[in-house]
Amino acid sequence: MNNLHDLLLAKPFGDPAMELILFGSFALHLLFVLLMLGTAMIAVFFFAHSWITGYRFELRWDKRVLRIHLALKSLAVVLGVAPLLIIQVLWSVPFLTAASIMAPYWLGLLGLMIFAFLSLDILGHKMDVHPVRHLIFGVLGLAALVAVPAVFTAVLSLMEHPDKWSLVAGRGFAAEPGLLFHWFMRYLHILGAAALFGGAFHYFFSTNGAQERHYHLSHWMVVATLFQVVAGMLLLVSVQERLTPAVITAVTVGVFAAMLLLGLAFYRNPEVDKRRMASVLVLLPVILVSMLLARQFLQHQAVAPMQAQLETRAREARQSLAPLQAAALQGFQAHLATVYDNGETIYANSCAFCHGQDGGGHGPEAASLIIPPEKLNAVRAQRRYLYQVVLKGVPGSGMPYFSVFDRDKLDSLLEYMNASFSLTAPPQPPAKPGDLAAAKRVFAGTCATCHGEQGQVSAFGADLRPAPPDLTRYGLTPQWAYAVITQGYNGTVMQPFNDLPEATRWGLVSLVASLRKEP
Repeated sequence: MNNLHDLLLAKPFGDPAMELILFGSFALHLLFVLLMLGTAMIAVFFFAHSWITGYRFELRWDKRVLRIHLALKSLAVVLGVAPLLIIQVLWSVPFLTAASIMAPYWLGLLGLMIFAFLSLDILGHKMDVHPVRHLIFGVLGLAALVAVPAVFTAVLSLMEHPDKWSLVAGRGFAAEPGLLFHWFMRYLHILGAAALFGGAFHYFFSTNGAQERHYHLSHWMVVATLFQVVAGMLLLVSVQERLTPAVITAVTVGVFAAMLLLGLAFYRNPEVDKRRMASVLVLLPVILVSMLLARQFLQHQAVAPMQAQLETRAREARQSLAPLQAAALQGFQAHLATVYDNGETIYANSCAFCHGQDGGGHGPEAASLIIPPEKLNAVRAQRRYLYQVVLKGVPGSGMPYFSVFDRDKLDSLLEYMNASFSLTAPPQPPAKPGDLAAAKRVFAGTCATCHGEQGQVSAFGADLRPAPPDLTRYGLTPQWAYAVITQGYNGTVMQPFNDLPEATRWGLVSLVASLRKEP
């Protein structure tokens, strides 16, 4: 967690205000999600019921339910954007970490929703013509749709258990039975709430006064409420060590409201007249709010300490960097004012980190290269040869091509390097001419294998990576040429010849210098 504070996003408001906004936006989103899921459940269930029992007149009601589903799913998706963005700002690290661990499933949500919506739309189109085919689409679409809250509750459950992140990332949810049980009960609780809210919604708004539909949906609400209460109790067992007075109070209010709803459904004959169930319109928001409050209390308890710790580290990091801000800003402004077309700037930004600012081949990145960068202050070569090297690079070495620059920029770069390091100066013979006769025998018998008899690269040498330089166009200062002959050149086939007499080595320096031709 040492560097996770870098992931924190700036909050436009304080934490209490952000949590309040998250609660309100998520409550609105969840309401339409529950109505959408419940509507899909009712549509598929009663379509199967009407087809199996032969009550085909119910199909007209199913079509009405599915038309309502279209509006509900649109609102659920649109209203989900706000809480998703807010939770990423409020609980940046926990949420983004959990979503990353569950990335394959999280990314699969889009495909699940597309498939579910299309399948349920197919269910509502000419369902009385091909009932079996449409039933299959409806079942598959409902299965895809109910998989969406399974993934979302998995991400939220994992977000609230940071101590399980490493284990789940390596071995999956099944590696932690306690977390798996918590997620499953949380998921079932959502499905129960969806069935209850969907049933209540259609009881009041889509039955068109049909007593038989009131009868079906009142029983549907009873079963859904019992299911939700049982799943909710098991969910509490999974978080018993985190229960606080606030959580217990919210849960108690929700259970009490659910019991009242059951009482109304059992004792007021709701199938006779839906006005007898008017109190449900008050109890349902109470159940939703109490459920969400308990959930938010538990969420805050789980992730707030980590978030606070990360924000403390972020403040400490900002304080430690504060003294450097002025210098960094000054450097940044200097870069903004820099003209990048001149050779000096190109060299500083593209060459110096290997070759060094002084051209000595000891830039910051030089030590990481297998083949050491060229000592530019020791090179004496033709300008056209250097231009080709800079333009095309040296295959097999760390020298890249610079064809990204146009001719004017490359000319400017070469002019700067020549002015700084005398690259194109004619080669100077060594102070000690050495034994030229012996040098010629060594060159013909050994060096010519790669460099060619006249200093041009041989056919064998041309296949090497990197290939040896063309000695008729390229040379070195006497001191560096002697050092290369004596020590070799690391990472290339140029081997050390320190077993040769010193006079012979100096003779080779003189011989190589004589091979260089002027342009």
